[in-house]
Amino acid sequence: MTEKARPRGPWRPVLLSGLVFPGLGQLVAGHPWRALFFSGSSVGLLAAVVARVMRETQRLLPDDAEALLDPALPFRLAVEIHRANASFFFWATLGIVALWLGSVLDAWMTPTRR
Repeated sequence: MTEKARPRGPWRPVLLSGLVFPGLGQLVAGHPWRALFFSGSSVGLLAAVVARVMRETQRLLPDDAEALLDPALPFRLAVEIHRANASFFFWATLGIVALWLGSVLDAWMTPTRR
């Protein structure tokens, strides 16, 4: 008994792109270049955010060993880093959300190739 290969709906790629990681739905749907675009761009933006936070944290860390023991230090650092880089974080967040939405819409609109 062989089952006929019926076309799959877009739900699997849409859910993978929307809930797991942008570009994963395109990869499952058989569109590797689109998957590379969405996932690579998302990873690039996330890496830029992490690099900025690390650079700012190293710049703002106190030199005094006693000050490093202050339990409120991480919160003060977070507030200062956010104040100094609010515009960067806004645009990076907007870019990541746009890539995520674009990936979901692309997975919904593009037919599966398999």
